[in-house]
Amino acid sequence: MFTVSQTSRAWFIDRARQAREERLVQKERERSAVTIQALVRSFLCRRRLHRDIRKEIDEFFSADESGSSKRSALCIFKIARRLLFICKTTEDSERLEKLCRSILNSMDAENEPKVWYVSLALSKDLTLLWIKQIKSILWHCCELLGQLKPEILQDSRLITLYLTMLVTFTDTSTWKILRGKGTADPRPGQAPALSVQRHVNSSLLSGPAPCGCCAVLRQSYATIHHPRHVGTCSRGSSQHRGP
Repeated sequence: MFTVSQTSRAWFIDRARQAREERLVQKERERSAVTIQALVRSFLCRRRLHRDIRKEIDEFFSADESGSSKRSALCIFKIARRLLFICKTTEDSERLEKLCRSILNSMDAENEPKVWYVSLALSKDLTLLWIKQIKSILWHCCELLGQLKPEILQDSRLITLYLTMLVTFTDTSTWKILRGKGTADPRPGQAPALSVQRHVNSSLLSGPAPCGCCAVLRQSYATIHHPRHVGTCSRGSSQHRGP
C-alpha cells in the first residue's frame, strides 16, 4: 500500500512538471509569435511610410521642374528633411541630385532672400537644424562623388554638381544674403558656414581613408578649395545646375 502511494505521488509530480513545462513552452511560442507579428507590422509600416514620403518628394520635384513658381527656402528645407529621413544613397541618388539642383537654383535667385536656401542659416529658430541638414546633404554628395567616374559624360556633370554644392556651402563669399543691403554686419552669418566647413574638412581630410575612392576624394576636395580653383568651379557651376 505504501509503495503504491509513493508511485502515485511520483506520477502526479511528474505530470505536474510536464504540464508546467508545456505551459512555459506555449507561453514562449506566444511571445515569439507576438514579436514576429510586431516586427512584420513594423516593417510593412516603415515600407509604406517610405513609399509615401518618396511619392511626396517626387511630386514636389515634378512641380518644381515645371517652373510654375519659385519654391521658398523653407519649402526646400522641409522636403530635404523628409528625404534625409528615408535616404538610401543607392535608391535615392536621383532624388538627391534633384535636391542639390533645387538648392543651387535657389541660391541663384536675384533679390529674393526668402528663396535663398542659405537664408535659413540666419534664422534663430532654424540655424541648428539647417547646419545639421546641410552637413548631411554634403556628406551624401561626398558619398556619391566616390561612386562617379569622370570619364563618363553624365557622371562628369554630376561631379560638377556635387563639387559646386561643396564649394557653395563652405565658402561664404558665394552667399548673396551676406552681401545684401539688408545685412549690415555679415559676421553673424559666418558662424553656420564655419561650422559646416569644419565638419566637412574634418570628415574628408582627417583620419585614415576607409577606401581608395575616399583617398582620391580627399585629394580632389583639397584641390578645389585651393584659391586657384575655387573661382573656376564657381564660374562653371551655373551651366550644370539644370537637368
